[in-house]
Amino acid sequence: MHFRGMGVLLQQIRHSHRHLRALACYLVIALLPPACAPIPIFPPDVRDKADRTVTFESLVANPDHYQDRTVELGGQIVGSSSDQDEVQMLARELPIRTTPVYGPVDTGRLNGMFVIRFTGKIGAQDLQDGNMVVVIGAVMGVVATSLTGTPVRRLTVTAECFHIWRTQGNPIDDFPWTMNARWWPLIQQTYCVNTPNIILPVS
Repeated sequence: MHFRGMGVLLQQIRHSHRHLRALACYLVIALLPPACAPIPIFPPDVRDKADRTVTFESLVANPDHYQDRTVELGGQIVGSSSDQDEVQMLARELPIRTTPVYGPVDTGRLNGMFVIRFTGKIGAQDLQDGNMVVVIGAVMGVVATSLTGTPVRRLTVTAECFHIWRTQGNPIDDFPWTMNARWWPLIQQTYCVNTPNIILPVS
């Protein structure tokens, strides 16, 4: 009887702890403001430079007209190369969505390609094919690059800042998710010229 009573007591304690954790979570959610401001991805002075009225289609149709214009483009990395001084990324253009989460979204339509050039170093995991990227930078025009092995002239942007989501081919709003009962967070990072890398909190 003594051991049976102890077992019942331990079950009651565990049950009480679960209720306390649930209550704590409820209180945290209830106390949060109804709409939390998103964490800024880019420095304000860089973000404000971008002319968001310029579409990718306009850039492709008349790249010389937009030479040196600062634009914001989204895409998915499909190739990259790097050396000591510069990184180049080949991206499939994707429209940028602002809600419910900010970032590129694959709508299923056929998209063109563009190249991002960045002076600096980038972690190998951030350059993996399938990762999502948004760049703010100056239009160079159409430049010949050999990221796919054969030189091809593509729309090229020199990045002032860009943001990487390590999605590896998955949509941004798929995260966080669990695999085999393990938490799988979304790692993301901002790179800017002559500025320390900005690592956002893991979601």
